[in-house]
Amino acid sequence: MEKLITKRNLSIIGTVTILLIISLFFIFQNNSKEDEKLFDIFLADLYNEQNSDLEEKLYYLSSLNNPNISFFSDLKLAKIENLDRYDKIDKDIILLKKALFDLDIDLIKSLSSDDNFTFNEIAKIYLYNLDITNYKINESKIDNLNNFFIKAINRLSNEKN
Repeated sequence: MEKLITKRNLSIIGTVTILLIISLFFIFQNNSKEDEKLFDIFLADLYNEQNSDLEEKLYYLSSLNNPNISFFSDLKLAKIENLDRYDKIDKDIILLKKALFDLDIDLIKSLSSDDNFTFNEIAKIYLYNLDITNYKINESKIDNLNNFFIKAINRLSNEKN
């Protein structure tokens, strides 16, 4: 037993352990940088005229588990399947983009009436811009609103009546 634990053996074990830790560190660093490199390629493709297989890259980036990277591709694709991985503000941005991109009037109506939705006033304005007949608000509510655009729509609606 004493022959197994020598200074030479301890130094060899220590050196191998340190090399193993350093190797694992670089492996993990390179794996995370691969996602960053793909994201950089995606951003570069957005500003270039050549958008070869951009759709394929968007779907790949959307499938990554890192929400900091997949957010922009989900936003570009207006894809709402991965909403559970995002913060509330990011979810609301993607939902608004999806509703406006697809011109889903029912979704826009539900988002505009949802008080928990961050951009409900923007959804209301867009809904009213689609068709002024979508505008229905109580006069008592209009006095409490401090939104220029909603007040302008109210005025336009009153002029048409």
